[in-house]
Amino acid sequence: MMGVICLLNRSLSKIISATLAAQLSIGALLAAVPAANAAPAVVPGTPYISSGTYDVTVPHIVIQQVYGAGLSSATDAYASHGFIELFNPTDSDVSLDGWSLQYADRSGKTGPTGNWEQLNLSGTIKAKSSYLVRAKATGTTGAKVDLSDKGDLDWDRYINNKGLKVVLMSNDDGLSNDLKNPFAADPLPEGYVDMLGTGSNDSGSDIDGYETDYPTGDSAGTSKKKSLRRIDFQDTDNNKNDFRQVDYSSITDSAYEANRPHDSEEGAWADLPDPLNFETTSLPAAYANQPYTASIGAAGGVAPYTFSATGLPEGLSLSTEGAVYGTPTAVALGLPITFTVTDSATPTANVKSVTLSLNVDTYRPTVTDTLSINKIADYSVGATSADGGVAEIVKFNKDNGKFYLVNGSATPPSLDIVSLGQADGTLDKEKSVLVAELAEQTEGFAFGDLTSVDVNTTTKRIYAAVQEEDSLKQGLILELDYDGNLLRSFQAGVQPDMVKSTKDGRYVLSADEGEPRDGINDPAGSVTIVDTTTGTSVQVYFDDEEAIADDVHIRGSVDEDGIIRSKGSKADAYLDFEPEYITLSSDNGTAYVSLQENNAIATIDIGAKQVVSVKSLGYKDFSEAANALDVQSDSSILLENVPFKGTYMPDGIASYSVNGVTYLLTANEGDATEWPEEDPIRANIAKLGDIKASLDPDSEAYAFVNGTTKYDGVEVLTDRGNDSIYMLGGRSFSIWNADTLEQVYDSGSDFEVITSQRLPEYFNASNSKIKMDDRSTKKGPEPEDIKTGVVGNHIFAFVGLERVGGIMTYDITNPTAPTFVNYTNSRVFADEQNKVNLDTFTGPEGLEFIPAEESPTGRALLLVAFEVGGKVGVYELETTKVELSRKTLSLTASGSGATLTAAVTPVGGSEASVTWSSSNTAVATITENGVVSPLSAGTAVIRAVSADGYGSAEAVVTVAAAPVVTPSTPTNPTTTEPDDESGEETDGSTTNPTSPTSPTNPTNPGTNAPSFVDVSTGHWASEVIAKLASKGIMQGMPDGSFQPNKRMTRAEYMAVLARLLGLDTSSASANVFKDVPSGKWYSSYINVLAEQGIAGGFADGTFHPDQDLTREEAFVLLYRAMKDKLGSASGGSSLDSFKDNANVSSWAREAVSALVQAGVLQGGTDGKLNPKLTITRAEIAKIVASFLD
Repeated sequence: MMGVICLLNRSLSKIISATLAAQLSIGALLAAVPAANAAPAVVPGTPYISSGTYDVTVPHIVIQQVYGAGLSSATDAYASHGFIELFNPTDSDVSLDGWSLQYADRSGKTGPTGNWEQLNLSGTIKAKSSYLVRAKATGTTGAKVDLSDKGDLDWDRYINNKGLKVVLMSNDDGLSNDLKNPFAADPLPEGYVDMLGTGSNDSGSDIDGYETDYPTGDSAGTSKKKSLRRIDFQDTDNNKNDFRQVDYSSITDSAYEANRPHDSEEGAWADLPDPLNFETTSLPAAYANQPYTASIGAAGGVAPYTFSATGLPEGLSLSTEGAVYGTPTAVALGLPITFTVTDSATPTANVKSVTLSLNVDTYRPTVTDTLSINKIADYSVGATSADGGVAEIVKFNKDNGKFYLVNGSATPPSLDIVSLGQADGTLDKEKSVLVAELAEQTEGFAFGDLTSVDVNTTTKRIYAAVQEEDSLKQGLILELDYDGNLLRSFQAGVQPDMVKSTKDGRYVLSADEGEPRDGINDPAGSVTIVDTTTGTSVQVYFDDEEAIADDVHIRGSVDEDGIIRSKGSKADAYLDFEPEYITLSSDNGTAYVSLQENNAIATIDIGAKQVVSVKSLGYKDFSEAANALDVQSDSSILLENVPFKGTYMPDGIASYSVNGVTYLLTANEGDATEWPEEDPIRANIAKLGDIKASLDPDSEAYAFVNGTTKYDGVEVLTDRGNDSIYMLGGRSFSIWNADTLEQVYDSGSDFEVITSQRLPEYFNASNSKIKMDDRSTKKGPEPEDIKTGVVGNHIFAFVGLERVGGIMTYDITNPTAPTFVNYTNSRVFADEQNKVNLDTFTGPEGLEFIPAEESPTGRALLLVAFEVGGKVGVYELETTKVELSRKTLSLTASGSGATLTAAVTPVGGSEASVTWSSSNTAVATITENGVVSPLSAGTAVIRAVSADGYGSAEAVVTVAAAPVVTPSTPTNPTTTEPDDESGEETDGSTTNPTSPTSPTNPTNPGTNAPSFVDVSTGHWASEVIAKLASKGIMQGMPDGSFQPNKRMTRAEYMAVLARLLGLDTSSASANVFKDVPSGKWYSSYINVLAEQGIAGGFADGTFHPDQDLTREEAFVLLYRAMKDKLGSASGGSSLDSFKDNANVSSWAREAVSALVQAGVLQGGTDGKLNPKLTITRAEIAKIVASFLD
């Protein structure tokens, strides 16, 4: 086989040499010619590489100059002796012991040469020096070249001038007389080093042995006047190009000194110029219809240089100085352009050529960020993994300011709870929830993995998806409180991979992937729907063939070699579908589920627990200009269009609504089937080179890849048919109409364009590697998760790039025309040793958006979980910041309003102003000056958006219905002033309304609790009254009584609530209400609660401090004050269980229902709440005491 290679190389060299008019270096073409039986060790000074292969480019001893005056005495010769000069261009001395010269000539100017004659060499040829073989004297006197006292070795024979051959060998074996041209032998004779074959200066003179081509004729051959001398020490295995004449008959003194022969006694004499070479080894990319410049550089030889080129595309030119310039007119990839440089050496210039590839690509302008996103804090689990799975899913809890992280590095995996705090610096873990222990409280369950987490702030619950150790068994959904305590568990489907709860907390869903992990058994994929109100769990399966569109891909059976090549039927969908990710409609009634491997989206009616439809996403056309991609792993950036198709196969999906239309967003990652992970026996991927022959020969794809191997490494799907080449993923994100699944937008090639501009050194690197272009033949940057978030009056989409890293941000306010906003990548790719660095922000998996209204910094945040680096990055959007004077307001319908003010910190020179709006103008309105007017009972969100549209803040306004004023006057109305010490009424009595059911055998208060003369041990409220009195929350009268049946006024109740909350009243605002003047005992209580948004007044700006409270008014105020603490109360039923539940005002129902459910309200013995009755001091004591330990 080696001989065949040599023959091909040698033939190619002859073809090239025959077609070149100028001197060319073809050493590279002949660099792989091996010698027969090459010695294991390379002989110093010979042109061989370590393998024993001949390579003329290796510096070696060369035949430097040859002169002869004929085969007899010649008195008209110009040298005293014939001679053969050798030269050592290497940096080391070389021993010539055991070397030889082989010589042959003839008597005529044409015809065959005689037998080889051998001269054995000895001694040493020094570095950069010559070794001179002095032949027999020519017989001339007064010769120009006088060698009478020169030479290293004498040879008693004449050197001819009519045609000769000289071969330098590193051995003394001799050449066969049948071998007229050793250089043409295949393989070369063992020990071959160099050869010169030349004709004479006579016209038509030839020679029968030479390297590639031979010098001959008047301007090239030898004669009595002319020697042949090597040009600038170069050896390209072309005698004609490598040698030139030295005419000693007319040579000048300076030229003689430059060209005369040398021997070893002279030592290093050569000032060798570097060989002529190109400094330019590649061309920068050009862009169609864009100005282009590039510089072609050369070095070595003799400057100045002259450049020329062939193959330049239309619109480009080359100056003689080496400048490429112009504007290419068309896209063309891989254009071969041959550049030639000629130096200024005399008498013969050196010429060198090189062929470089030019890509004329589609013009893509540099993409710039429109706003900054900065990492301001981070958390590390303390471990990394090249395989990922360390820090996967992160969810934020706005109620406690903490995030919950699926930590896969723990053994077994755990749920980390981390306080976000002020979102600065390094964050610390508060606790780890040992999910395995919680899961295994379910009888017979063996923990396998923790895969997902979700937070629901409506029901104050955390949900975690847990898989069984046995991949064929069903998993669990765990219901936890905010501290990670297990409350309930629900059965999920097989391998729950993602958990999602509806906003109201009623339903919890999981995507149960059901993968055939052992390669044989394939469990059914499903979507679990848990109804938390009934505690039931249902798995929705894909067994309704009518719901599955005809074009949805379903994988077929496995062939004997473990490869899936066919498509399955709809009946196979039951086992084949693998739900990956869930997003919900804006009304939380519909779930959209990504079926990644099937390139489809399933729509599920949550309430009906039924699959509505399964629709295909279709394919992406990579031949379209906007969809160019890099599909070659060649350590370069080359985005090209190819007649391949991309299979979207989204992982993460999200949803949002615009003008009543729901849109889905997909992160088009792509995923192959390979089970089991080690040594798969069930797979649907292959290299393109492996399936090329099976392509339809009439397809565009076959025509494109046939005859080339540069796309053979592309990873492709095997089960989509042979009409095209189907790649995994779309390297993009898409927006789809949720109803029709019509694509309304795709980001095309944006991700690769932007990363190529920002990170060219690490373009398409993997998350655990730093090799550039590593992922180009697979899925490129690989978008993983996608989330949406409202930023001011804009809607943003955030996409994590799993491989190269970083987050892409787009403004998707207009779903048909999204715009790029930012690309941020905090990854530090290499360590100090330039090795791959894993302890960094690499492998983004889960994303979590925190709106400005819930952010501790007042600006929107993005949490990013990095599964390879084991970190969570906290990123802040550098937008205008808006802060409101109050976040909550509690007002009364038709009562006095309140004023909100906004502090604006603008970015980029925008105005420091806001635009106000109300989410429910029937409940509350707001003027352009921030004045809020309460109109009717209910809740409204007041929103302030900055002038530039990117900053926002919100305040929640709760409007209570106007109290119904009873015209009758209570019995014995209070006429005395409150006692300054107690803050309570000192006299008066009322009729006793219905009291709550008395507890059985109440215990007596502690010995340190105050006792009251009118509260006996057997009183139904004695214990709670004593408890409140001991804590200073409620006080007695100066006469030692408590007056438990006395009605409570609004002012008295404010004092109780303020004390219960532990509020500081010293700095309370003054004169909030007209009838609450400064100096009154209750003024500070009322004012501080008004500041907190708990106490509200009437439409005329009054508070009515002395007015008695109704029970439902008291309940609403207590709910506002203690809403966040309801979770600590116990017991409870539902509002519907009371006979008079319909009498509860609409504005009070939410509060009353919550207090009932929490067990705070129990009603009377008649099964009624009596919401319209006034409330007594004892009743107040009873409900307030529910919030004390």
